[in-house]
Amino acid sequence: MFDLLRRSVNLRPPSRLTIVQTLTSLLAPPVCALCGGAGQQADEPWGIDLCGYCEGACLPLPPACGRCAEPGEAALCQRCCEAPPPFHITRALFLYADPADQLITGLKFQGELPFARVLGTLFARSLRRQGVRLPHCLVPMPLHGNRYRQRGFNQTEAIGRHLAARLRVPLEPGLLTRTRDTPPQSEQSAAARRAIHDAFAVRPGLRVPPRVALLDDVMTTGSTAAAAAAALCAAGAKKVEIWVCARAALSDAAGAGPWSANLSSSWPAANPSPSPPRPPDAPVSSTS
Repeated sequence: MFDLLRRSVNLRPPSRLTIVQTLTSLLAPPVCALCGGAGQQADEPWGIDLCGYCEGACLPLPPACGRCAEPGEAALCQRCCEAPPPFHITRALFLYADPADQLITGLKFQGELPFARVLGTLFARSLRRQGVRLPHCLVPMPLHGNRYRQRGFNQTEAIGRHLAARLRVPLEPGLLTRTRDTPPQSEQSAAARRAIHDAFAVRPGLRVPPRVALLDDVMTTGSTAAAAAAALCAAGAKKVEIWVCARAALSDAAGAGPWSANLSSSWPAANPSPSPPRPPDAPVSSTS
């Protein structure tokens, strides 16, 4: 009789993650950063501070250009066909729209550092599910010293620490530097955006690996990403990917046609990508 009862009960011990989550949920249960409700446990020891409803409300990127991720139906947008950027592909977690923009602006302008953990965790989970081939290192978009002193931290580096730890990819925050203090790109004209091409440099004496992922919080015009990627390519990188938490659509509506005339400026000309303008290779899961 006792043997029958023992066989009918699941005696498999709980996993280490289950035990840790049970303990951490008693100490500090995850709380949604957007609505204040209960967060998700997921596969994180401390859970994710975002509820399933709010995560579902964050819009994924619609069909977009395979290179710069500008929303649109074409495999490559007109801008990338006419002047290929120095990077090979752009991977975006969300479309820059409500409520995903609240996570980014809250971190960037209000110092809500826990939001960095939310974005880094969700981005790592998304990349793992896609089976993305991992780069040799992750480089956060650098801030100029003046901007860093004003803000007190680099929001992209804060996101990158959580993302790199979960993907087990080396984070290299000191590899790339910002040599000029340029105003925010969203406030600049097309001519001013083109002038950013020499605003980045690789630190002397540091080696740039062949495959690099350049991380930023938001991509709008792509000029900043192109300038930083050009600096990495000039220092020896063979393939640069752009990873952004959110991609802003330049057109009036996602999926619209070619960019308007005032936004059709070419990418920075420094060290253009050696590959022809074509959709990037399909990602694979190996990390070699």
